[in-house]
Amino acid sequence: MMIRLRIWPILLGILLALATISTLLAQPQWIEQRTTYFRIIYTPSDALIADQYAAIIDSIYDELSTTFALQPTPPLTLRLYPTSESYFTANPAARNVPGVIAHADFRRREVVVIVERARRQSEPAQINNLRHELTHIFAAELSNGRLNVGLQEGIAQYMELPGPDRDDKIAILRDLTQRGELWTWAVLDDRNAIYGQPELSYPQTWSIVTFLIERDGFEQFRRLLTALPQSSGYRSAMATIYGVSATTLEREWRTWLPAFLQLEPAALPPAVIDLAPAQALLTAGDYDRALRELERLDAIADAETQNRIAALQARAQIGQRANQLTEAARTALLNGEYEQAERLIGQAEQAYREINDNRQATVLAEYRARVARGLQAGEALRRADAQARRFDIFSAQANAEAAAREFAALGDEVRRDNALALRRSLAEQQRTLAAALLFFGAAGLAIRLIGRQLWPAPEAW
Repeated sequence: MMIRLRIWPILLGILLALATISTLLAQPQWIEQRTTYFRIIYTPSDALIADQYAAIIDSIYDELSTTFALQPTPPLTLRLYPTSESYFTANPAARNVPGVIAHADFRRREVVVIVERARRQSEPAQINNLRHELTHIFAAELSNGRLNVGLQEGIAQYMELPGPDRDDKIAILRDLTQRGELWTWAVLDDRNAIYGQPELSYPQTWSIVTFLIERDGFEQFRRLLTALPQSSGYRSAMATIYGVSATTLEREWRTWLPAFLQLEPAALPPAVIDLAPAQALLTAGDYDRALRELERLDAIADAETQNRIAALQARAQIGQRANQLTEAARTALLNGEYEQAERLIGQAEQAYREINDNRQATVLAEYRARVARGLQAGEALRRADAQARRFDIFSAQANAEAAAREFAALGDEVRRDNALALRRSLAEQQRTLAAALLFFGAAGLAIRLIGRQLWPAPEAW
């Protein structure tokens, strides 16, 4: 009995050792390859695909760095799991995500690919895997990890290259739109909903990000990412960056979507158009942005709202023209084109009066005063030139001096130099005239003295 009790711990230890050895042998044997920005980790059986990824991964990094204006500090990691089982052993939670081929861990700055599944894809699809997952890292770094799962998947899909799966997304979106089963934006924060039904959530999140970027450009979406760390959530960040609430943006998305999908929009109720942001831009005198905002709203507005938009557009166009005239007047002043500047100032003042915008009145008054000084200085220079031709040297010098001082004060260096050149010429003429007078005076005196010697005056008797 005692002997058997002693043997059992030995046998148990042997079994545990064998199990440990078996587990270690089942683990992949990793090889590491370096690129400029990545360490690629793979098993010997995947050396070929690792070389293929090494040839393209840095160029994807460079493109995303340019797009996002961000360079995550290298090296990042690209890990290639040879089989689904090896991947699920390392990432047990991923068993619940249907169809997973790759993922990104932004905290570890790591992109992961299941080679067994990736091999079944086309080469463009494999490239999109890398673009998609690497985008997650860029978006997470910009937002300090605050970008929600819906927008994360939306921007990652947006950065993919167009392929057949985009047609599938369009078909799903058409079906959801026609059946009135589009999800609300509240789901963007719901990780379980997004990853629980990716066949429905991914097309919608892609369309939401596409809408936001088409609405205001990529740079504005980038600002949304950078605003998230200082915001209570994506809704408050959207209100800050886009100037309207997320609810308004969602309504606009639903109105925009049928045209994007090439569907008839009549089945949907018209969007409620908020003109307040555009009116605020008009009030602030930002006529260029106001016109862009009004043009965007006009495309989704009903007939009645379009009439209101047209009136605001007319006002914005007048303000835009007035700003352009003001800038042209400034340029003319800098170039010393005083008559042209005077005409432009008058036109700008008239345009601002039409829309009751007095913000530039002080600036235009200053421009007009400078024009008057420039015209007066120009007239003084013309008088100096005319007086010089009549050899009215002293008057010409006074006018040339006055013109040079005024042009210098106005920053008109060309005309200042012209006036100074005329003054130097007049001074030279004055010196030449003085020398001539001195010469002729001396000559006259010498002739008189010589004459006295040659023809002395007769003596008086």
